[in-house]
Amino acid sequence: MSNEITYKNLIAFHPGSYVEDIIDDLNITQKEFARRLGTSEKSLSKLINGEDNLSKDMAYKLSKLTGISINTWMNLQNEYEKKILEISDKKVEDEKRICNMIDFKYFKDFGIVENKKYSLKEKIEKLRSILNISDLTYLAEFNIGVSYRNTKEFDEKSIINSNVMLEIASNIARNKCDKKLDKQKLRKYLPEIREMTLTDPSEFYPRLKEILLECGIVLVALPNLRNANINGATKKFRNGSIMLLISDRNKSSDIFWFSIMHEISHILDGDFYTDYKDESHYIEKELKADKFARDFFINEEDYNEFINREDFSRNTITRFSKDLGIHPSILLGRLQKDEIVPYSYLYDLKTQYSVIVSSQ
Repeated sequence: MSNEITYKNLIAFHPGSYVEDIIDDLNITQKEFARRLGTSEKSLSKLINGEDNLSKDMAYKLSKLTGISINTWMNLQNEYEKKILEISDKKVEDEKRICNMIDFKYFKDFGIVENKKYSLKEKIEKLRSILNISDLTYLAEFNIGVSYRNTKEFDEKSIINSNVMLEIASNIARNKCDKKLDKQKLRKYLPEIREMTLTDPSEFYPRLKEILLECGIVLVALPNLRNANINGATKKFRNGSIMLLISDRNKSSDIFWFSIMHEISHILDGDFYTDYKDESHYIEKELKADKFARDFFINEEDYNEFINREDFSRNTITRFSKDLGIHPSILLGRLQKDEIVPYSYLYDLKTQYSVIVSSQ
């Protein structure tokens, strides 16, 4: 435990934190201080670490050693307990607020919970159990140790729902693979993965899952949870295997393949589980993965040569894509992203994928 409990702008200082400061000021060891105080080193250590509350007996001994009154020491304990209750109350209110941001119907539709009415309290309890967390406030923390590919900037609601999807995918994937990631094998499969863009999902998806599993990667496809705003995410498990989540949000063929290769870039670089403390580094790794995904399908030189021709007709796009050996929607999607053609242009070239299955 810690002798300081913090939650948002609330801080509860355990009396042990003040005892620790006194020991530091005296420049002596805890063992010597325990002898001077007339208590065991173990009891002192538990107090300092916030594992035990301050007893009247310990307060009396501290008052004799420091000259600080018993009442002052006991007031520190009382204030700590009041602040802990305040933090607990705040967390309860935040849990209710967070629960109301999550579309609970998603869990019913996906068969995770029974299709019946739940009270707010029951929803919170179910979500804690399903997502393996002690309280829902955990979901409000943006996990920069996980790579997300999102289409909008993350706000609180998006972070919460993205983390919900991540936890569901982790539950599905965590025991599906006992192999460590094999980057060398994954690189060898990249040409075959590229060729899959020309085939139907019913053909390529089972094979893609098989290939990735051979490489120590569990591919999980989930229906998009409202307000999650993510296309993909990756997470590393302790046994060395990787979870790769793909949602069905806006899953036209170009977005699907770009999302897959974006996440594979993170996996190959090994940067998807780096705990960056600087947001600029996080943005940098996302831009790097974007570039990898773009170049994987169309290298910069070929792309620039194509756009310099200034001919973006249907025949030109389909012919150039055929020469590259990729689905034409991938080229069209890049042209749209770069604002060279509008998003409504040749929309019939986009193929809508449906790779979500009821049983992973």
